[in-house]
Amino acid sequence: MDDDLKRKWKTRLVKGGFPDRDFDIAFWQEQGDEAIFRAAWEMIELAEEVKHGSKPTFQRTVTTLKRGRS
Repeated sequence: MDDDLKRKWKTRLVKGGFPDRDFDIAFWQEQGDEAIFRAAWEMIELAEEVKHGSKPTFQRTVTTLKRGRS
């Protein structure tokens, strides 16, 4: 089954003040590590695209270390 079809909606109504974090914590714990990482990476990509106009890339620097004579 497609991931989009498996998703369940989860909502809450908050009145009279700022909500606590219990709802958010429970939601993300249900999603699992992979979904949390994927969501975090999407936010990183979006932030980089807004700030620099492109998605992030891996740094491709090569370094060689040599032991000197002692």
